[in-house]
This record gives sequence, C-alpha cells and structure tokens, in this order.
Amino acid sequence: MIRNAKDIAETLAAIRRAFGDGPDMTRAKWAARHSFNYTQYANWETGARRIPIEAADVLCDRYGLTLDFVYRDRRDGLSAAAMKALAEHLDR
Repeated sequence: MIRNAKDIAETLAAIRRAFGDGPDMTRAKWAARHSFNYTQYANWETGARRIPIEAADVLCDRYGLTLDFVYRDRRDGLSAAAMKALAEHLDR
C-alpha cells in the first residue's frame, strides 16, 4: 500500500540528510541540485503534497533507491551503498 504524503515526506528528509553532503544541505540547495522548484520540493518534504513519480525517479536513479522505498518503505530492493548511507537517518 502506498503511504500517505506525511510518511513519504519523512523518507524524503532522510534521503536529503543521507546524501546531502553534510548538515548544511538545506532544502533549497537540495532542490537546486536536482533541478526541482524549491517551493514544490518543500511541499513534498513537509508532506503538504506527495512527490510525483517523475521527481522521485530522479532521486532513485541518482542514489540507488527504488520507488518502492520512497512510496512504500520497502527496503529489500535498495543497493547496499544506499542502505548504508540511509541507516542512521531512518527512524523507522
């Protein structure tokens, strides 16, 4: 089952923290790095809106993630490198 926008937002925040090159990676910098509009990205990461598949796919391709991870929190398809990077940032 696809999770709600708030749960997906937590995953997006964990992805940014895990792959964002340190604590100075703001939402604005992260959005710019991936050619996302800042306001749209902020809405996704706060859970105001659900990230569209096309945007989630950008993150998946770049960081070895899967859409099942982003939308369903299924971790079995993640690369070992992605799981290692995310390990300390996932609260669940």
